[in-house]
Amino acid sequence: MKILILGSSGILGQAVLKQLAPLPDVTIRAFDRGKKGVVYPDFVEHAVGDATNVTDLKAALKDVDVVFSTLGPFNVETYATPLVQAMQETGVTRLFWSTQFQIYDKDISSDNLALAATFGFDEATERGYVQNQREAADIIEAGKLNSTLLMIHFFKYDDTLQHAVLDPKGQPVSGGPISIPSLATVLAEMLHHEADYREDAIQISAVK
Repeated sequence: MKILILGSSGILGQAVLKQLAPLPDVTIRAFDRGKKGVVYPDFVEHAVGDATNVTDLKAALKDVDVVFSTLGPFNVETYATPLVQAMQETGVTRLFWSTQFQIYDKDISSDNLALAATFGFDEATERGYVQNQREAADIIEAGKLNSTLLMIHFFKYDDTLQHAVLDPKGQPVSGGPISIPSLATVLAEMLHHEADYREDAIQISAVK
């Protein structure tokens, strides 16, 4: 299985790569802009390019079975549109797209706005962020790919080991913020066994 990680130099991309790369039946192609200071193991393919450029994306998609995108966090429609085009033109269909857990809520609850504030996001920023994530998710879903939206709760930037909770789209999210290491473990499991996670959207959080 060859997995393409888009945004592989970011915190989440790096964490997922470290979970997947040692597996004997997985080959990783890491795609980023060539960020300085990021070093990959010799056995990880490293593709440098622009994730808004269809030509660069098509080259990165060659011989890929599964695509995992952690592109963002802002203006994500500029990544979604060329990615859908590139995947359609190359015939690669399996996509896991990272997005935000509130994108289908009618409104952001006061509790979640208060929680966002603890992470440094004021109301205007949080509302704009969620709206933009929804716009990109709509582009992905309209692309008629074999896609799964990963609707992720707020990140905890620590090494806490947590038990994850998966909820289907349309149900209240059961848990709370999830640490990067815990999330990366769950995402690696999904990517490695992608056929077990064919839902169109999955909410990911951690037990409170």
